[in-house]
Amino acid sequence: MKKIYTLIFINLLIPAWLWNHELFLLINGFNSPIANHIIGFTTGFADGLVATVLIGILMLFKLRLGLAALLAGIFSGIFIQILKRIFDMPRPPTVFGDVHLLGERLSFHSFPSGHATTAGALAILSLLLWEKKPALAWLGFALSIFMAYGRIYGGVHFPLDVVIGFGIGALSMYWCNKWSKRWQMKAWATQPWAWRLSSLFLFVTAIALASSHSIQPDTAQPLTQLVPALALMAWLYAWQQQRKT
Repeated sequence: MKKIYTLIFINLLIPAWLWNHELFLLINGFNSPIANHIIGFTTGFADGLVATVLIGILMLFKLRLGLAALLAGIFSGIFIQILKRIFDMPRPPTVFGDVHLLGERLSFHSFPSGHATTAGALAILSLLLWEKKPALAWLGFALSIFMAYGRIYGGVHFPLDVVIGFGIGALSMYWCNKWSKRWQMKAWATQPWAWRLSSLFLFVTAIALASSHSIQPDTAQPLTQLVPALALMAWLYAWQQQRKT
């Protein structure tokens, strides 16, 4: 998996580095009303809070992997925000003026992309979660790339922002997963607090998403209701499984 990911990353990084602006104009210029809705909605899954609720669902069933994903999101998120403020790169609308936009017009802190960082972590998480089901694993990986692609299509990031962000997220998920294998998860998982804390975390994040969170672009806003509903159904199923054991 490591070799395959490295090869994919290099093949994306080289053209993004050499033809950053040219690729942006090509991708951003190829748009349609139908694609606006599909890509805008899909990109919403890379929103930080949406991804956190999904991780909360995962924690109910695979505690170690869920905790590793949560840590990857925290570490990569902090690192990304530091880089954004160090480089303070302009967004595409500031450079070109007239671009195809999904959502609000942003001006600064372009490099690297936070959404792409989340997508990168989700890509590796998909490979780890469904490692015994390659079709599902690579479908999740492809969808994560599509989420990151949406940031270029939507006019808020350049290709280099997206590729670097994606790489940081993926690397964070890879190393956090590797580190988490040292944890005493069998002992933790049998403790009542593990289920209670996972449930509390899921409910708090789901309520925060449903109550006041705004997702960009607007076409992804239905996720603020759909994902919490999914979280409730997942919790009820997990609760039934807990009662049986």
